[in-house]
Amino acid sequence: MAAPKIEAVFPNNESNNVPVGADIEVTFDKGIDLPSAKTNCVLYGADFDRSSGPSGAQWLNESDSKLFLRSPGFSGVVECNYRIEYVNNLGEVVENLPQILDRDAEIENELKCKLIISPKELLAKEVEYTAYFIGDSEGGTSKGISSRTVFDTSLEDVTSDTGSLQVYGGYTGSADTILNIKITTAGDLGKAKYEWWYDVDGENSAVKGRVTSRRWRRLADGLQLRWSGSNFIEGDIYRFKIYSPDFMKDSLKLQFSTGTGSIIEVPKTASTSVIGTIAEIESFLEVVNMNPPDGATHQKEKKKIVINFNKELDPETVTDESVAVFAYPVSGVFDGPSGTNDDEVKELFKKLTVENKQLIIDIA
Repeated sequence: MAAPKIEAVFPNNESNNVPVGADIEVTFDKGIDLPSAKTNCVLYGADFDRSSGPSGAQWLNESDSKLFLRSPGFSGVVECNYRIEYVNNLGEVVENLPQILDRDAEIENELKCKLIISPKELLAKEVEYTAYFIGDSEGGTSKGISSRTVFDTSLEDVTSDTGSLQVYGGYTGSADTILNIKITTAGDLGKAKYEWWYDVDGENSAVKGRVTSRRWRRLADGLQLRWSGSNFIEGDIYRFKIYSPDFMKDSLKLQFSTGTGSIIEVPKTASTSVIGTIAEIESFLEVVNMNPPDGATHQKEKKKIVINFNKELDPETVTDESVAVFAYPVSGVFDGPSGTNDDEVKELFKKLTVENKQLIIDIA
């Protein structure tokens, strides 16, 4: 497995007085897929929307607006741009980056990957922000930031020096293989043709296409390709090493507070390393399974709930204040045991027992 690990961050966790124009930078021990970072990172701050929602719907002031009510919802999420770059062991950007044809090349060149998250607008001053970087530990859903899945073009069997091809991930397939794209009809953009196949499937499975404009176009399994240049030569084969995604194991929560706004950018002479440092990351406490399962119905006289966690529990933290059991009525009004309408939420008496990774709740 080659799952990425976070080695360093900036700002450091619980930092104060962070410049409102600062980027969030996360350094991984290996290359990552940018699409997986975009969908598995979130930055949010204070929710300044105090007027929208079910109890505070408000008319828009703009008379020409097609919408007459504001949309309810949380407004604290910060819109960002994302990019990645290779850095060395000192966190410095590698200027003359060699071709990276596979995962071994990353290791041989001692390359790390820095994810740079740039808010589209300046952060608010004197506000606490939280950044989440999601790993596969979030319920074991095979989701999260993944290792790099598509590598640079192998030009070993390419003779044209004017036509080029890029393939972009992330690859969602399950097999590590080679993507082959072969020119079958020579020519320029719009005239040349190609066929593509995976090594694992063989050339007999090839799918045909036309070398089109310079825009990104979907191929398959999450892959996209983009042609550029001219004079593509028949018989040329562009090859790409691709890997099934390995997802970052543990999630990370990063919190920091901005300053007064007097400092916009991070000073280049800052005493703190640009990439920062973090302590060893531990996964969050998570529920593995429970009996009865979440959402179960028609439970006959169920007096015990057993919850299994991924780590051992601290018995001192399992108290009546931290664990509560409530009985909710079904929809509508019904007769309770006393013969009166029993449609109120009630907290139940319980006994709590901790056994290593297991919490046992006996309902009185």
